[in-house]
Amino acid sequence: MSEQIPNFNGMRVLVAEDEFLVSMLLEEMLDDLGCRVVGPYATLSAALDGARNEAFDVAVIDLNLAGEKADPIIAEVSAREIPHAIASGGYDAGTGHRPTVLLDKPYSSAQLEQAMQVLHAALEDR
Repeated sequence: MSEQIPNFNGMRVLVAEDEFLVSMLLEEMLDDLGCRVVGPYATLSAALDGARNEAFDVAVIDLNLAGEKADPIIAEVSAREIPHAIASGGYDAGTGHRPTVLLDKPYSSAQLEQAMQVLHAALEDR
């Protein structure tokens, strides 16, 4: 029996990731899942502008963008009740961030798929 890759039917995913290779891989994995990438954004200012002005369903946000904390982006998507994943290699639960799901870096395509399932379910429950 072959595993079937879920298709999230064009779910729009805002991506805030400053590492070029990670961003490219993330885009490819999201595309394989049937998602549409909004961005990706590599800087805090660009990602915050995208979060405020672009249409998207869910977000995957690197906690540290080129040396700047992504707190304003997380605050924006949280205020709008948009399901989001925080991708981080050193997440501190004491920061006050309450992501829908946490993606510990480095993450695999299977872990990203699980995170997208959680985000999709949260989107449906809104």
